[in-house]
Amino acid sequence: MHGKAELREADLQNTQTSLANHDARPMDELLSSFRQIREKTLHRLDALGEEEVFMAALHPRLKTPMRTLDLFLFVAEHDDHHLARITELKKLISSQK
Repeated sequence: MHGKAELREADLQNTQTSLANHDARPMDELLSSFRQIREKTLHRLDALGEEEVFMAALHPRLKTPMRTLDLFLFVAEHDDHHLARITELKKLISSQK
């Protein structure tokens, strides 16, 4: 969105996640926070114009252009992966009670 030629690299060490200490937070609190962040992301996407949606920058690892639209789809699929895992864990916890 800032017109840079290359996207910033992903933090493969998940530093921010580790620092947030999500494992120490209650699951309902994590899910609520997740929903709030996803809502902000959806509002941000909804506010984009066609030109912004199709803007592209080079993916640093793949060395291929990635459009804003592609990035949002990647993030949505990543989120869905986590939501599916959370659902599995909640069922497992419920069945052990």
